[in-house]
Amino acid sequence: MFRRYVIPLISLIGTALVMIGKRLQTKIAYPKNFPIKAVEQTTNEIIFHFKSEKGTFRIYREGRLIYEGEDESFTDSELAPGTTYLYTIEIGSRRGTPERMKVQTSTAAEFRESENKLEDCIQTTVISRSFVGMEWEPIEGVEEYLIYRNGKRIAKVEESFFVDRWVRGQVEYTYQVYAERPLEDLEKDSDERESRVKKKRAKDQNAAMEKFQMTKMLDPLEEILKSENEPFEKKEWQFLYKTFSGRSWLKNPNEASPYRYFKGEGRGFDPASKDYRSVAEIVVTPDGSETRLNKDIGTTKGYGMLRMLKKEETASDEGIQLEDIETGEEKVSFILNHSVQNPLDDLPAVDYRVRANLYRSGYFDIAGVHEQTPDHEVYLKHGVQRSWTTLHQSEDEGVERMAPMHWRVSNFK
Repeated sequence: MFRRYVIPLISLIGTALVMIGKRLQTKIAYPKNFPIKAVEQTTNEIIFHFKSEKGTFRIYREGRLIYEGEDESFTDSELAPGTTYLYTIEIGSRRGTPERMKVQTSTAAEFRESENKLEDCIQTTVISRSFVGMEWEPIEGVEEYLIYRNGKRIAKVEESFFVDRWVRGQVEYTYQVYAERPLEDLEKDSDERESRVKKKRAKDQNAAMEKFQMTKMLDPLEEILKSENEPFEKKEWQFLYKTFSGRSWLKNPNEASPYRYFKGEGRGFDPASKDYRSVAEIVVTPDGSETRLNKDIGTTKGYGMLRMLKKEETASDEGIQLEDIETGEEKVSFILNHSVQNPLDDLPAVDYRVRANLYRSGYFDIAGVHEQTPDHEVYLKHGVQRSWTTLHQSEDEGVERMAPMHWRVSNFK
């Protein structure tokens, strides 16, 4: 009788250990002609697996030589969990002109508690003079990924890996990876405040898709592949997040409300616009000593059936909070939480969450999650930069499609 239960128990424990191991590390093989076979990550190590016939390898982390030899693998250990690292890899003799590559990857996070599925997703980007390689941890339930380069779709892949061989050294590239999966358990939340909207949404469940968008912005490849011997200048960061409605009129999904319509902003994406539902601007001083939040809420205007103004009111901005500010020698990080109610009706709040990592080197890694209503626009400035860099823009899909949008954007300098 005892043996009858011991064997299934051992099997269960073994399965659990395997699952834990998968959480702590990832290993994805590169194509055959890559000089490296694979890159493996754990919470405190990054392991490179080489193709020995390629010759001598030299690896620099953040400009410092950490390995030289012909071993089939090298382990960079004692690293911080959930942290991005930049490696330069030279292949071949010092006497000639060695092949040079740059690899941007990260260790695994110790805990994955964020509602944004992309925030702790390990992403690896490999740069050479002749190709750009990108890999990411697969997203459960996603069957295919669409790849865009500078706004143009160039590929559809089923694996979480893509190599672009049609690149030029003097061109800046922005790659975007799009994916989606059906949103399950729409009616799981029994919050009475949202029940009316969810009933309307349930009529069109086929349109409720959870979306994912990963963006990588690259400087010209020739600039990326240069040596890291220039000192970094301390510069100010400015982060801007606005919500608004691109439509002029919004029909209230709550049919029992006296306000049948709300006035929208009726505009397109524009960081300079003064029309918005809400705005949050975060400024990080050059030395990182101060991270301050400026916030504002637009006026909500409610109209009757004949679109005659009945009442206008401004919601509280207490739901816009800057949290978990961390200031270090190399970077400043923070979390921006946003939850703002409609002040005229009992409708679901406009919620979003953003985690930003802003580095002294000019590298940034920013991840956010929001529902697909209303319109969202996110921008960034660094130093004396005059125009805003667009990080994320999402059009309103309507209250019946309030599925999450997960997004993440980072650069490679």
